Amino acid sequence: MRVLLLNPPGQRTYIRDYFCSKTTKSNYLFHPIDLVMLSGRVASAHDTAVLDCIAEELSPEAADARIDTFAPDAIVSLVGSVSWPEDREFLRAQAARGRRVIAIGDVLHEKAEERLRDEPWLEAVLGDFVSADVLALLERDFGRARGSTVRHSDGRVETLGTPGKLRGEYDLPRPRHELFSQRGYRFSFARSARFATILTDWGCPYPCTFCVMSTLGHASRPIASVLDEIDHLRARGIHELFVMDQTFGVNRKRGLELCAELERRGDLSWTTYVRPDRSDDELLAAMRRAGCHTVMMGVESASPEVLASYEKRYELRDVREGFARARRHGLRTVGTFIIGLPEETEASLRASLELALELELDFMSLNMAVPRFGTPFRRRAIELGLVDEQDLVMDQGGAEAKLPTQSLDRATMLALKQRMIRRFYLRPTYLWRRARSAQSLGEFLRQVREGAALLTRNAKSGG
Repeated sequence: MRVLLLNPPGQRTYIRDYFCSKTTKSNYLFHPIDLVMLSGRVASAHDTAVLDCIAEELSPEAADARIDTFAPDAIVSLVGSVSWPEDREFLRAQAARGRRVIAIGDVLHEKAEERLRDEPWLEAVLGDFVSADVLALLERDFGRARGSTVRHSDGRVETLGTPGKLRGEYDLPRPRHELFSQRGYRFSFARSARFATILTDWGCPYPCTFCVMSTLGHASRPIASVLDEIDHLRARGIHELFVMDQTFGVNRKRGLELCAELERRGDLSWTTYVRPDRSDDELLAAMRRAGCHTVMMGVESASPEVLASYEKRYELRDVREGFARARRHGLRTVGTFIIGLPEETEASLRASLELALELELDFMSLNMAVPRFGTPFRRRAIELGLVDEQDLVMDQGGAEAKLPTQSLDRATMLALKQRMIRRFYLRPTYLWRRARSAQSLGEFLRQVREGAALLTRNAKSGG
C-alpha cells in the first residue's frame, strides 16, 4: 500500500519526538527519530513517502496539497501534547478523506485506550517505533503486534502487550534517510550544516522519575546494523551525526566496540548524551578518537536532595568529576537542568546557575519541569494538585511554565528561567570563548543564529 510518514504542520516550530514534544528552545530542529526509525521498516514492505511539514514550514493548506499528490492509503503520524488540538484537527480531516490514520506520540503514551475511544478518526496507537508493530497495524494482523493499542473491526479497543517496554536487542531495516527533506533541519552543536539523526539503542535503564525514558525499557541494536546505516550516510556525503542514545556507552563493551569501528572509519563528527557517572576516561577517550566532539550530560539540579528524590542515582561529586573528565578529553560539554520541580525556590535556581558557571559548560540547557505522560512525576504532580489530569496540552521546551512550584508561581518561574539564560550566555568571556571555538565561518554563523534565537525567546519580560 501507499504509506505516508507524517510530521503534521503547526503554528510554531514543534519538535514531536521520542515521546517528548516541545517547541524548539532556540532555532534547532533535528530529524524526528520516530519517523527515521519507522522509515526502514515501512519502506521494506510498502510504497513509502515522508513529509515533515515542520522542517518544510508548510501551512495546513500546503500540507494538504502535498498529501493529496502522494494519495496515501494510510498515514503514520507523529502527534504531541504541545500541539494536540492542531494535530487532532488536521488528522481528523485526513481520516474524513478515507485515509487510515495511525499515530504515535507523548500524548498517546498514557491511557492510550482512553485516547483511542475518544478519537474515532484514529485507527491505532503505536507503542514504539523500533519494533515490527507498525507493519502489523498497517496490515491489520494484530496477532503480530506486541506493544500497541488497536481498534478491532467490532469497535473493541485493546492494548496488545506492554507499550514501549523493550528489552535486550532489536534490529530493523536500514532507516531511509534519503526520504527526508534535504533542508530545514538545524542542530545547535553540529560542526557541519548537513547532518543526520540516528539511534543505536532504545529507552534508558535508569529510573529518573521525571523522565519518560525511564518508562520505555532499554534495548540495543546490533552494531552491524548501526554501521550499515552510518556507512550509507557516509556514501551520501553525510559525516555529521546526532546520536540520540539517551545514555551512550551504558553497555560499556558495546560502546567501546562501536567507537572502535567509528574510529576506523576516521571521517565522522558527532554529538551524544552520556551520564557523568558512567563516562570514565577510557570511554571518553574512545569517543573522542571516534569523532565525538560534544557530550550532553544531565546536571538537573544543584540540590543533592532533588537528585536523590527523583532517583538520578548519582551525586554532585559525580557531576563535577564527569564534566572535568570531558574537558580533559577535549570534548565540548552541554549541561542539562530541569527547573521548576515542586521543591524549586529562587535560592535553588541561583545555586543551579552557580553550578553551571563552576562547571565551565560550553552550553547550558534549561528544561522546565512538566508532568510527562506515564512518569511517576506526573502522578505526583496530579496528587499535589499542580496539574489537572485531563489537561493534555503542555510544552516541554520551556516557552511557558506549565507548573507552579510550592513557593513560586508560573510567571515568576518563567522570569527566573529567562534571567538564568541571559546571565549565563551574555558574559563577555563566554561570548569570546564561543567565538574562538568555532572551526569554520559556517559554524560560527550557525552559533550566532542559535544564540540570537535563544536570547530572543528569553528576552526580559518583567522578571
